Amino acid sequence: MTVGFSTVSSIKAGRVEDAIADGEKFKKLLAAAGAQNVRTMLLMSSTPIRTVLSFEAADQTALGKVSDTFLADPAAIEAMREMGGADGWSLAYTTDTWMEI
Repeated sequence: MTVGFSTVSSIKAGRVEDAIADGEKFKKLLAAAGAQNVRTMLLMSSTPIRTVLSFEAADQTALGKVSDTFLADPAAIEAMREMGGADGWSLAYTTDTWMEI
């Protein structure tokens, strides 16, 4: 049963290009951690503009392995710190784990 993870991030004014560039960085890091169907999307229907980063795994065990591998990668931790830090492009974010039914 497919499971996944999605993060919706609000972008600071003038930082859309930074968010898009980081989306590409996160896609590579997640794919290296074993995530499937990794994608980033730009939501332009609200202010502030938001991004969605999502990925899938075959089941909950595989999702746990992706998460463990990703969070053990110093480059992933640094990317998250840069994104959400005082000088980062993200105002706020929410995350959801989902399961296809």
